[in-house]
Amino acid sequence: MPLKLQYASDLHLEFPANKEFLKQHPLQPLGEVLVLAGDIVPFAEMDKHKDFFSYVSDHFVTTYWLPGNHEYYHSDIAQKSGMLHEKIRSNVFLVNNTSVVHGNAKLIFSTLWSKISQGYQWQIERSLNDFHLIIHKGFRFSGEQYNQLHEESLAFIHNELKTVQDEKVAVFTHHCPTFLNYPEQYKGDVLNEAFAVELYDLIEASNIAY
Repeated sequence: MPLKLQYASDLHLEFPANKEFLKQHPLQPLGEVLVLAGDIVPFAEMDKHKDFFSYVSDHFVTTYWLPGNHEYYHSDIAQKSGMLHEKIRSNVFLVNNTSVVHGNAKLIFSTLWSKISQGYQWQIERSLNDFHLIIHKGFRFSGEQYNQLHEESLAFIHNELKTVQDEKVAVFTHHCPTFLNYPEQYKGDVLNEAFAVELYDLIEASNIAY
């Protein structure tokens, strides 16, 4: 029996209009496993959204929540990054740089982050809220730390792909892993490197199904 996966991302429940919309139009359970692929709610505001996590717990067999960049707003990223596999409810898990096996399916989770080149770093750090609203060990979050998180994520994905045997593989990231099909209106924008990274070669050479 194939595993039916459902996903959603960028719900941004911290915005009242989004929270209200989801109350009126809750996520409809179409799959056994729900993946919340980042920017669901900042960790600093989790307590205000217990009803959402109770809803997904009640309506899906298993839910995996992968942090995006916005999860870290108003908190210290060093306290909740790297490998995560935390139980939020009995069947709801916060995951990053970790993998799970469901039957014959291997699910690989990593925020991924993107890679910021030196030429664009100053402009991106100045323009992107990540570098004003996230702290790292009490200090300002920097492009160097951002790239370090990307390298760690990429190394994790590479290692996980090496251990695949005959499972079907699905990889979930928050940052986009390719610029193929990237929105036309952002072509040439200096901020693009903060949202996507080109991993076309990795994807094409791998046995990733999804």
